[in-house]
Amino acid sequence: MKRTMITGLLFLASVGTFLSLCSAANVLMKTDTKPTPELLGTWKLVQAKYGGKEAVMPRGHIEYKHVTPVHYMLASTNDGNLVAAWGGPYTVKGDKYEETAEYGMSEIFTNIKGKPHTFTWKVVGNKWFHSGTVENGFTIEEVWERVEKQ
Repeated sequence: MKRTMITGLLFLASVGTFLSLCSAANVLMKTDTKPTPELLGTWKLVQAKYGGKEAVMPRGHIEYKHVTPVHYMLASTNDGNLVAAWGGPYTVKGDKYEETAEYGMSEIFTNIKGKPHTFTWKVVGNKWFHSGTVENGFTIEEVWERVEKQ
């Protein structure tokens, strides 16, 4: 009886794992967008204009964006300390990149949570050019540089 019970539990665990993997694969297959290999990786913000004005980052301030096949994550740091973060799913269709923040922390995250933001994008060499207008008409122009392995 004990052996039958263990076999049954192992079977259920195997089925559960299989169904979870199938579910994740279905999410990727149902979308008409595929991960864009040139965007995958870690990026560091090197230049930005917000509302048409050049952004001047304080000394010690660094922003990173991590892009996986299905999600992105932005981490904003001051002297290595996390001060804001958010992330969620993104899609790419041609030259349009759309991200939706679903989790995070900060006042900015509170304002953008659940709202899709669409940008025009292109990668040239190790730079990612990303620009668009968010819902209130505020313009964003960013240049991200790929973080290479040290």
